[in-house]
Amino acid sequence: MKFNPGTLADFDHRFAAALNNEQNKVIVLTGGAACFSMGMDLIYISSAYDASFVPQFGNVLAAVRNSCKPVLAKVEGDVIAGGMALLAVADVILSSETASFSLPEASFGITPAIAMSCLLERVRPHHLKYLVWSSNVIAAKQALEWGVVDQISTPENLDRDTQALGRKLSRLAPSVIGESKMLLAERRSFEKTLNMGCQLLANKLDDPQAIKKIRRYLEDIKLFNDEYADE
Repeated sequence: MKFNPGTLADFDHRFAAALNNEQNKVIVLTGGAACFSMGMDLIYISSAYDASFVPQFGNVLAAVRNSCKPVLAKVEGDVIAGGMALLAVADVILSSETASFSLPEASFGITPAIAMSCLLERVRPHHLKYLVWSSNVIAAKQALEWGVVDQISTPENLDRDTQALGRKLSRLAPSVIGESKMLLAERRSFEKTLNMGCQLLANKLDDPQAIKKIRRYLEDIKLFNDEYADE
């Protein structure tokens, strides 16, 4: 999934439907086998960006994070850029041992402010700074050690382990979910940090030079992919 106004609206609609369905005790976020989420749709950002996109993204993240039902993320493949923000607002994250995680935005001059604001509830600041400044990809084992994910599984057991964890979460009393989130929210204002991250990103995307860097980044990726395909 790449985030643009259309995909965010679709996600918001489906998430609200899952919340309102009384038969759903747990909401499971899934992506593709190769990629859980690539984050922002950079083609949209570089060609048709509208300032309403950033608050729309923030609202979707807040809805997931504040869900009255447990949100379980099942991760296969890559989690990139803004996809890390969506991942971080899930309550419990189960990852395949073959998954990978990265925040590459610094390579084209953007601070991943929204992803950072979400990951701060999971990842210690010095690990998060390393992820942002290095743009390095980390494997599932490292992600588990740093708190990016909560549990890893082999690819062949991922579905089974997701179902088992989902059944356990489904037995939680609503009061346990609500009171736990209330107590944890008292530690630090998620909304305040998220709003700051959204404002930082919105300011950056208002800069024509930032858009030029994104376009150049997309061109470099295309050249790399074309060369790789010719080998």
